[in-house]
Amino acid sequence: MLTADEYREHQVGIDYGDNVDWWDELINHDNFSQKHHLALEAGTENAQIYTSFFYENNEGIAIQDSRQDYGGRLNANFKLFDGWLEIRPNVDYRQAWRNNNYPNFQQALRNNPTRSPYDPDSESGYNVWTGETLDYNVVANSMLTTYEGLDKWFKPEVSMKLNVKYVPGLSYTQTLGYENRQWEYHGFRSRYHLDEVNNKRNGWAKLEFSKTENLTSEGYATYVKEFNGGHSLNAVAGYSYFETNGENFYAENYNFDVEGIKFWDLGKGSYLSDGKAGMGSGKNITERLFSLFARANYSYQDKYMVTASIRHEGSSKFAADNRWANFWSISGGWRISNEDFMKDYTWINDLKLRFGYGVTGNNDFSSSYMANTLGSDQYWMLPDGTWAYSYGKTQNINEALGWEEKKEWNIGVDYSFFNNRLYGKFDYYRRKIDNMIYSVKVPQPPYTQGSQWQNIGAMESKGWEFEIGGDIIQTKDFTWTSNMNFSHNTGKILTLWGNNTYYNGNGFPAPGSPGDAARMEEGSTIGSFYLWKYAGIDENGDFLLYNKDGEVIPAAKKTEADKRYMGNYVPSVIIGWNNTFTYKNFDLGINMRSWINFDVYNTINMYFGIQGINELNVLKEAYGKYNDIRGEKQICDYYLEDGTFLKIDAITLGYTLPLKQYTKWAERLRIYGTVGNVGTITGYSGVNPEVNIAGWDRGTEKFWELYPQVRTYTLGIQVTF
Repeated sequence: MLTADEYREHQVGIDYGDNVDWWDELINHDNFSQKHHLALEAGTENAQIYTSFFYENNEGIAIQDSRQDYGGRLNANFKLFDGWLEIRPNVDYRQAWRNNNYPNFQQALRNNPTRSPYDPDSESGYNVWTGETLDYNVVANSMLTTYEGLDKWFKPEVSMKLNVKYVPGLSYTQTLGYENRQWEYHGFRSRYHLDEVNNKRNGWAKLEFSKTENLTSEGYATYVKEFNGGHSLNAVAGYSYFETNGENFYAENYNFDVEGIKFWDLGKGSYLSDGKAGMGSGKNITERLFSLFARANYSYQDKYMVTASIRHEGSSKFAADNRWANFWSISGGWRISNEDFMKDYTWINDLKLRFGYGVTGNNDFSSSYMANTLGSDQYWMLPDGTWAYSYGKTQNINEALGWEEKKEWNIGVDYSFFNNRLYGKFDYYRRKIDNMIYSVKVPQPPYTQGSQWQNIGAMESKGWEFEIGGDIIQTKDFTWTSNMNFSHNTGKILTLWGNNTYYNGNGFPAPGSPGDAARMEEGSTIGSFYLWKYAGIDENGDFLLYNKDGEVIPAAKKTEADKRYMGNYVPSVIIGWNNTFTYKNFDLGINMRSWINFDVYNTINMYFGIQGINELNVLKEAYGKYNDIRGEKQICDYYLEDGTFLKIDAITLGYTLPLKQYTKWAERLRIYGTVGNVGTITGYSGVNPEVNIAGWDRGTEKFWELYPQVRTYTLGIQVTF
């Protein structure tokens, strides 16, 4: 961004006389994090116990961003009645305190660098100015707000296994689980906060609580049998049940005489007596999922393998007539390396061919969308002259909504050569998703709400995955092990149903002419951007675009019909590469990743690369590379960039010292240091080319979601007793 001197030089806006790096003001330069973990285990042949405890204190790279966690886990395994019964109880507890009031980093880009965030003459110590919707003191807003969140998890579970010894290989396992998660929020804004000053209030406070309870029950019988002649069978049949419930409430008030009490005397705010305080509560829709399942694995001489499974599943999220569906799969394998004709190929340790086909279901959306819920709507006068809230439907029930189904086939090869020093696998797959679930806009009336979940169409994706690894060097003192994995995927929309022939997405915010950069319609490719095509800049600094006929037009005359599909944010290849080196007692690990040949839409250049807008700060390149642009920004391929990158995720160096020769109470000591997010090699000009690519409307680096990239330095000590 422009420095204060550059801001003055280009006369972007008012000069307040200071020199401020707003981004740097939001950074916590003294952040330090620590983690401590202790694990203990003991036992006999029939009873084993494992327990662990941890404590973490993490400080973020931003001011007002920190988290403290602690918790513990207890696992046990008991064998009773001469091995007839095994009981495995597990208990988890975790508590996390959070301060997530970190500032808005997009605002740090906008703010005038000649304006100080601090004012020693103010009672708050901060310079809080008003009347400018896009320019405010982001430091003050964060520091004058209190955010305290407390998460608590309690998760006991017990698993009981009955070994029917009269029938060798037959057993029954029953698991019962419970999870209780509670969330508490304490919020407070000082009377000097911008929101309170604008609304002439003396502070705001809020308390909030929510609870979620999950119940699980699963029982299944297993039969394992080895037959003469190399036949083996492993069969499983059982049921699975899941239920979740939740509730919440909150209370908030304004106008407090005393600030120091914050949210601990909520009733003293004057808005309560004025009838303007807020309160609310709610109960989540009960969600249930039940299934009956069976699976069988058959193998002959470890050469020919077949697996088949079926699942009859019902979800409360769907309409009554569509809750139940059957999902199944079948797969087979041929271990070629165990055939007699492969005996002469001694360098082949394992070679296996696999094939599979299966159908699975998806119900990953809120259960409330299929519940007949009522909510308070508006006041109506009753016959006696009093007023009361009316209650009406708050959901559009779709009685035809059913399971989304994924049908996939896969063929693969597993291999291991040269005494298992070279190994890996290759898979090719093809997936088709039918009855895609999506929230669509519906008219009001006849619907009470503006959207409804519907099954809207079908899509297809295909791709491959390849993995190769090996022990490249093995000597007495030195080893080098390396592993690489490659993946490729493409997808397209096959059909769309109903009244909508397309859906727009990937929207951009104001100021300016916001719009959408993605469209999903029949035949469209997943990952494509839907943009206007850039044609140049005219003498006034305004964009020129191509229309649908290929003619150059001023951007002001563009229409939605002039957009076209361009670029793609799905990488041609995604690569992961991990290396481990050891020399005597030293070890070195290097982890890297790469995305190759994909596009990123850069909104940072788009929103901050145009000169002198509302006195907001801009990129240096607005007066350099983008010097010709002075008109309104356009959603066009001018801001589309190649995002190809290589990231060095982590480098770890460790030293292990055997302790047996020095003491009887400890086996070894390992000291290690790790550098995380070491570096990124890329030609992309934005902050981070690794954007979200999961979905049909992604691929954009959004300036409104910016958070600084951090490099971490970790020192660790591991002691084994």
